[in-house]
Amino acid sequence: MSDSYHPQDPVDGPAPFVPADPLAPEAPAPSKQSGLGIASFIIGVASIAGVIVSIIIITSYIMNDLGLNGNMIEIDAAELGPQLMLGGLLMLGSVLLALLGLILGIVGACMRNRRKAFAIVGIVLNGLLVVLVGALFLIGILKGATAV
Repeated sequence: MSDSYHPQDPVDGPAPFVPADPLAPEAPAPSKQSGLGIASFIIGVASIAGVIVSIIIITSYIMNDLGLNGNMIEIDAAELGPQLMLGGLLMLGSVLLALLGLILGIVGACMRNRRKAFAIVGIVLNGLLVVLVGALFLIGILKGATAV
């Protein structure tokens, strides 16, 4: 009796076709990416690029004022030059843009029925940028306070 065929036993080959029940509830449509999350991610990448470019601008200006022996030549506050102003404004603008991206990322992560991957990555990128540049400014302020 063990060699006899039982209909409930699995068979090799493709599964039989079972038509869909028209009264069954439909499967939910896959959720779309959050537009605010994508915007937050793009802003985060642009802000990081802006901070890197501003650091390059500021560093190249300072390196031009180094003497051959490595000693810094005194820079008068009135002669800071457009390069330092451009670098500083670019960094400040990048941080303000990162704050906007951080807000957009938080709002995008809170949206229902949306994917949150880009929003979370945008929050991380923008949050890290704000914290790191804030720490850089704090180190500069503390360094300036101890130099006096």
